[in-house]
Amino acid sequence: PYGISCKENVIKECEEEAGIPRSMSTNATSVGAVSYMDINGFRYKRDVLFCYDLRLPLDFVPNNEDGEVDSFRLIPVPHAANIIRRTDFFKSNCNLVIIDFLFRHG
Repeated sequence: PYGISCKENVIKECEEEAGIPRSMSTNATSVGAVSYMDINGFRYKRDVLFCYDLRLPLDFVPNNEDGEVDSFRLIPVPHAANIIRRTDFFKSNCNLVIIDFLFRHG
């Protein structure tokens, strides 16, 4: 949103989307950005997704605070790669962020 930094937006979204307290979300590390273009007929939409890594405690259980997230699931990294490869489970722009993560973390 206009008027706040990317870092402040990450902290805000962590709280709203997953109930991650500020004391944890301030540790999020900026790791880059993914840009893409979505083409639908004559409509071209360019977008940039700013990517952050955040290591959470093993016992942390995310809880959506604003009703925008249906559920959370902890899945092994190789399983996430197979889901992207074989299904349409994740939205396309989410796939891009996950693929970026896979490249960075091997």
